[in-house]
Amino acid sequence: MNDFKREMQKAKKLHLSWRARLLIFIIGAPAIFLFALYGRLELAWPLMISIGMMSIVIWLKWALRRRVWFWIAMAAIGIFHIALIIFVPWPATWVPALLMTIISTVDSFLILWVIVVIERAMGQSRDYNSTSKSS
Repeated sequence: MNDFKREMQKAKKLHLSWRARLLIFIIGAPAIFLFALYGRLELAWPLMISIGMMSIVIWLKWALRRRVWFWIAMAAIGIFHIALIIFVPWPATWVPALLMTIISTVDSFLILWVIVVIERAMGQSRDYNSTSKSS
């Protein structure tokens, strides 16, 4: 649990630059275009939230970028998000910003928690910090 608390403190200090935000948007824009093209524009917000939250977790855990298990875990989480976006009935009406904020925050915490649990299971919760400074 201490690893997760440490990651939460790190996440609270995160401030994405305008370039990082633009990159997240560029990654999500083609998918939104496809949803709009096929008449499923109500999926745009869930998609952008998923892409944004996964991007933030990747940003936070960037020291793990050389670990194959990290990318496998992120791909599995991405597939799970795609399934949720496609199969959950999302409202086409306005959703309060507070609700969207709560959903996206819980989503990022869950993704971060999964990565921390896998990281601990792989026995790398302490040693990647020392290797990230040398790389």
